[in-house]
Amino acid sequence: MSWGRVAFGLLAPTLLGICVAGCDTTGQSMLPLAGAPAGTVAFQRIDGLPEPQFRRLVQNLSDEASTRRIAVVSREGAAQYRVRGYAAAQIRGKHTVIAWVWDVYDASQQRVTRIGGEEEADNHLRGWGAADDQVLRRIAHEGMDQLASFLVAPPDRVPAPPALPAPPAPAPAASTVVVATAPMGNTVALAAAH
Repeated sequence: MSWGRVAFGLLAPTLLGICVAGCDTTGQSMLPLAGAPAGTVAFQRIDGLPEPQFRRLVQNLSDEASTRRIAVVSREGAAQYRVRGYAAAQIRGKHTVIAWVWDVYDASQQRVTRIGGEEEADNHLRGWGAADDQVLRRIAHEGMDQLASFLVAPPDRVPAPPALPAPPAPAPAASTVVVATAPMGNTVALAAAH
């Protein structure tokens, strides 16, 4: 037996473990969440959804937040970030698309990011009836992915870019003297211009 085969036999399980560690059971990469999301989040409201879809979306958001270790608090509680969103059911030809947008605000009520997307319903229902559990789960999954990416490195945690060097000071303006020669070889200065 060669040492190359022995070394590969010892390293293969380790390499396989490293490759598998980057995926969850759905086969999706977990690498963007290498850093832990920081800060607490409160969902103040998500407008536009009928009550049944709103309740199911909230449950899906809670599940997705838990999976990503995002600390979600009640809207009455103290939170570092607050989310206000809306959704709309759009009929495009024979399909319904649910478009959604979430604005994320900091504690001083300044919007720090906007996330959103669109999910096309796989069923043949129209309008909000098409927003079934599968569509709402996809919205919650994508929304929490984007929110987690923001929370890993929000603007207040991203180092400021280095300061640009000051532009060079302008050179002093040169003076120009206009000289005229008078008859008989005399030189007379007529004007100085800047």
